Amino acid sequence: MVKVNVAMRRMFAAFGLLLALGTAGAGCYVRTTPGHCPGGYWIEGHYGPRGRWHPGHWRCPGVIEIE
Repeated sequence: MVKVNVAMRRMFAAFGLLLALGTAGAGCYVRTTPGHCPGGYWIEGHYGPRGRWHPGHWRCPGVIEIE
């Protein structure tokens, strides 16, 4: 019975360490560079006014987008 408890503790400790290291290394990459134009900003993916999905894209100030 004692050997089982020690083995379980070691297994949980190893799993916890693996989880902590995996979480620390799997961060979200945020793109901070401007788009193709000065003053451009990133628009996250969204549904448009007619219900169509638009993936994330750069938007440039002063540019009229026609779809």
